[in-house]
Amino acid sequence: MTTARYDGQTEWYESFASAEMLSSARAFAVQLLGTGPGRCLDLGCGTGRAIPALARAGWSVVGTDVSIDQLEAAREHAGDLARLVRGDAHALPFEDGEFDAVISVLTHTDLDDVVGAFTEASRVLRVGGAFVYLGVHPCFGSPFVAREDAAVLEDAAAILRPGYRSAGWHRLPADVSSTKIRARVGINHVPLAGLLNAIIRSGFTIKHAEEPGEADPPLFLAIRTAKL
Repeated sequence: MTTARYDGQTEWYESFASAEMLSSARAFAVQLLGTGPGRCLDLGCGTGRAIPALARAGWSVVGTDVSIDQLEAAREHAGDLARLVRGDAHALPFEDGEFDAVISVLTHTDLDDVVGAFTEASRVLRVGGAFVYLGVHPCFGSPFVAREDAAVLEDAAAILRPGYRSAGWHRLPADVSSTKIRARVGINHVPLAGLLNAIIRSGFTIKHAEEPGEADPPLFLAIRTAKL
């Protein structure tokens, strides 16, 4: 199984993931998915912060992540609301068509092969099921965008620097004291066209897209799709 970049990073990640803007983003993704009933896979569930909202929406939730550390933390958030399964997003340990819905939040920048992972999401989703993805906006949340005031992201001016077309992994020198994702685990930058094409190539039809939140330019991109 793929080595988990987030093993050993859970304490830092929990602090990062608890930010209000990320909590709002997760809530928006669940709202975009809609209500159950049915079986819903939280793909790349991390520390499980989306699971309670999914359960409240009427879904029977299965959370999966490749990181043992993240799943341990997810048990605290999920309690008895979900079954947690360790699994690589690129080779999911589930049967074809096993789920009625799949949701994934803030994962595409952690995946080595976005098409491969989304294809797996399509495989385990039944025909007619919905796949909702919410991630960092490829245009305005990439490693090539700097916000003038990172502490007030929703009001900060964004400065776009050259490099947007440089798809692939971007890292800073490793620094366990840093709060920057690139110094902790790196970021796989996927330009907008690449992300949209990955969804289409994986067997999904895009039904709706949003750029949620108050930040201008937006920090997030949310897409609802269907497997037809």
